[in-house]
Amino acid sequence: MTRHVDTGVKRGSAPPEHVQMGHSMKVELTQNVFGELNVKPENFIGSFAPGNIQFKGLLEKDITQRLRNPIGTLPICELAHGAKGVLIVTDDNTRETPLPLLLPPLLNELRTAGVTKDKISFLIGLGTHRPMSREEIRIKFGSQIQTEYSIANHEWSNPAALISLGTCKLGFDIVANRMVTEADVIIGIGSIVPHATAGFSGGGKAVMPGICGEKTIENTHWKALDYSMEEILGRFDNPIRHAIVNVCRKINLSTIINAVLSNGNKIYELVAGDVETAHKQGVESCLDIYGASIPEKADIVVAEAYPTDIDLRQAIKAICSADLVCKDGGVIILPAACPEGTAPQFPDFVRYGFSDPDGLFRAVEEGKFKNKLLAYTLVAIGRIISKRVRAILVSPGIDESTAIRMGFLYAENLKRAMAMAYNRTSPHAKVVVLKQAGQLLPTINT
Repeated sequence: MTRHVDTGVKRGSAPPEHVQMGHSMKVELTQNVFGELNVKPENFIGSFAPGNIQFKGLLEKDITQRLRNPIGTLPICELAHGAKGVLIVTDDNTRETPLPLLLPPLLNELRTAGVTKDKISFLIGLGTHRPMSREEIRIKFGSQIQTEYSIANHEWSNPAALISLGTCKLGFDIVANRMVTEADVIIGIGSIVPHATAGFSGGGKAVMPGICGEKTIENTHWKALDYSMEEILGRFDNPIRHAIVNVCRKINLSTIINAVLSNGNKIYELVAGDVETAHKQGVESCLDIYGASIPEKADIVVAEAYPTDIDLRQAIKAICSADLVCKDGGVIILPAACPEGTAPQFPDFVRYGFSDPDGLFRAVEEGKFKNKLLAYTLVAIGRIISKRVRAILVSPGIDESTAIRMGFLYAENLKRAMAMAYNRTSPHAKVVVLKQAGQLLPTINT
C-alpha cells in the first residue's frame, strides 16, 4: 500500500548524512552511544531526518505577534479580559516545547488583560506519565515562573482530582482534572509532530490525554486500534483527532499555542487560536520539517528513538514511523537510550510484552484484562513487531533478558544488530535509516 498524507501540504525530506569508509558507509545518528552504524553503499537507500532548515528561530516579538493575531479565536488579551481564573495546560518533560520562550509573551498578554498572578495556574498535562519533580519543573518552566506561579502535576489516577463532564462522541465518559471547572479561560500549550494515535501532537492533546482521567485516556487509545498505522499517523483528518476535539469543546478549551520546532528547539513556526483551525495550519508547517520522502520501502529500517526515548514506552513511537517504510518480513532496529528503563508507571509492561497482541486484545474485549491503556500500547506495537516484522532493540537502559521477554531480539550495539538483520533478511537487503524517527513522518515516493 502506498502511503499518502491527506492534508494537501508540502512534505520535506532531509538529505542523507553519511561518511564513506572503504567498502561501507558510516551513518551518523544523533546520539553516539550505540556503536558505529556501517552500511554498504549498494544496500543503502538513505538516511532521513527532520529537515535542517537554516533559520534564526522566532523571537519574542514574533511570538507576541502570533498571540495577538490568532486563528479562529479572539486574541488572548480579549479572551482573558475580566477572567477570574486562567488555567494554562502544558506538556511535560517527555516533550521539547520551549516554555521559557513561550510563557513570557503569554504572561505579558494576560497582564495586559488585567489578569494578576494569583489568578493564573499551570497544570502539567502528564496524561499517564509519571509526575515531574521540582527540579524537572524548574528546568522545564524556568526558576522565575516556578517561584511566582502555582504549578501542579495532573493526577490522572486520583478520583478526588477528577470530575465527569458528560459523554464524548465515541460514547464514553469524559473525565478530566477538576481544575478545568475553576477557570474562565483554558489555554493549551504544546508542539506539533506526527503522532501514531492522534495523527499529530499538539492541538487538543493538551487536554486529551493531557489532563483527562485514566478511563477516558484508555478508551480513546483503544478506539485507535480499529485503524491501521497508515490511517492515523500523519493524517490530520482522522476519527481519533475528531474525538479529541470533541472532548476539548466539552471542556471549553479557549485557545491553543503550538510550536513547530527544529534545529535545537528553535521555533520554526508558532500558531495560536482554535483547537482545530489553528492546529491544522500548524500541521502544514510541521510537515515542512518532519515529512521525509523516501524512494522505496526497505528490508531493514534503523529507527532512532531519540529524543522520545526517556523510557521504552516512549521510544516505541519510532517503531510506528518505521512501520510505514519497512517491508513485510523485514527488520526494524531500535536504538533507544531508555535511561528510565521500560515504563516506570506500568510494572506489567514487561510481564505481558509484545509477543501475543491478538491474545491480549481478546482478553481485554472479554473483560479478562482490565488495564486497557497498557494493553493498547502492547497490542498496537505487537501487531507490528510480532506479526509483520521483527525488531531488534539496542539499548544501554534495558538488559537482554528484559528485551527478549518483551518480544524483541537484542543486540549490544549497532554492528551486531545489523549483522543479525542481514542474517534474517538477505546480504543484499535494502537499508533505510530514520533519525529521530519518533517525530518523523516517512512517506514512500509515488
